[in-house]
Amino acid sequence: MKLNFFKLLALAGLLSFAAGCVSTEKDDLIFGLPGKDKIVSRYELPYDKVKAAAITVLKRNGTLVGDDLVRKVLEARVDTAKLFVALDDSEPKITKVTVQVRRGAVADIDLASEIDKQIYGQLLVNQ
Repeated sequence: MKLNFFKLLALAGLLSFAAGCVSTEKDDLIFGLPGKDKIVSRYELPYDKVKAAAITVLKRNGTLVGDDLVRKVLEARVDTAKLFVALDDSEPKITKVTVQVRRGAVADIDLASEIDKQIYGQLLVNQ
């Protein structure tokens, strides 16, 4: 009986050791398993148009939770997933969009890809 308890304790220790903290686009650390959770795209459009398209897509799919003007990060919730959309206009005439999705402690690359495609589609509609 004690042997099974120690095996279970060792397994729990290994699982907690394998899990860790993951950094978000807002430079926060959240609990989660490491994995591919970001999609990066670049658009040759002004920052304001890309931001408006991203806000439209996030509101259509879920709830817009925050808009960090300093870090240029939009935060939303879709079902149980947390979405972070970072906008970077440091290059002239090019806006870089990074979509990061975490569903609980696990990365959700499929939803990140879908949101990225919808932002691109919204940019095409707005032109």
